[in-house]
Amino acid sequence: MRFPFVSGLNGPRVLVAGALLVTALSACAGDGGRPRVGAGTPAPSLATTGTPASPGSSATPGAPLHTGFSSPTGMVYSPDGSVYVSNWSAGTVERITSDGRRSTFAEISSPSGLAIDGKGNLYVASYSDDVIHRVTPSGERQTFATGFHTPAGISFDSRGNLLVCNRASDEIMRVAPDGAVSRVAGGLNTPVGVVEDSAGTIYVSNYVGGVVSRITRDGKAEPFSDDFQGLGVGLVVDRDDRLFAVDLSGGQIKRIERDGQAVAVMSGLASPVALAAAPDGVLHTATWGDGALYQVPRS
Repeated sequence: MRFPFVSGLNGPRVLVAGALLVTALSACAGDGGRPRVGAGTPAPSLATTGTPASPGSSATPGAPLHTGFSSPTGMVYSPDGSVYVSNWSAGTVERITSDGRRSTFAEISSPSGLAIDGKGNLYVASYSDDVIHRVTPSGERQTFATGFHTPAGISFDSRGNLLVCNRASDEIMRVAPDGAVSRVAGGLNTPVGVVEDSAGTIYVSNYVGGVVSRITRDGKAEPFSDDFQGLGVGLVVDRDDRLFAVDLSGGQIKRIERDGQAVAVMSGLASPVALAAAPDGVLHTATWGDGALYQVPRS
């Protein structure tokens, strides 16, 4: 899959954060106004995972849990079971409650990565505006941190700092709870996803080259797993401390073993970009190709 060059305020950019197939950043410029919270309407929840995996094989998608997304790029679950999905091309973040009610939660220009803190505040990376927004549970939007370079995937570390993929500058940045920004590592290759495991090791998915990097304690990036056709924003550590990543170009979800070997656990997806773990530990992925959310079988 090829990704077009587009023009933005800072010159040509390759939109690879989550396979961001848009024709121009100008088409989704602006801050989108205040977040809008609606009552929503019930959405179907079809809890099926398709063909189960047999030893040495991967599962195939069943019926989606939810459909109708517009280029879903980021996804995160809150402790109450609500899931938030960023619609890149629509400039919105949707919330689907645990009982299936769906609504527009926030309107933000080019939303990419999502993360949620212990108080239920949602953090949204605006890829085109180079800003991280914080949206309270009531829907009030605040500017949390600025000065990024096409921020893509985001996640919290164990100390409550927000890790941010600076795609255009090939860096991982850290935002402290007070909003102070510092650099964690550089020398990456189009970083689009980031996560920390229980030991404090940071992993990064690099779109270019299809490599998952591991950040050393001195801030250097070293290759960890390279068995990917094209990585997306989705990079998750589950409650068993296992690392999973989307292979958007390969249409797969892969589990990365301790030795760096990548094992497909789900195949046949239409460009999976987002990946998140629900409170019960089950993984879900959102696909760019058909705008849907699927359950990933346990592995």
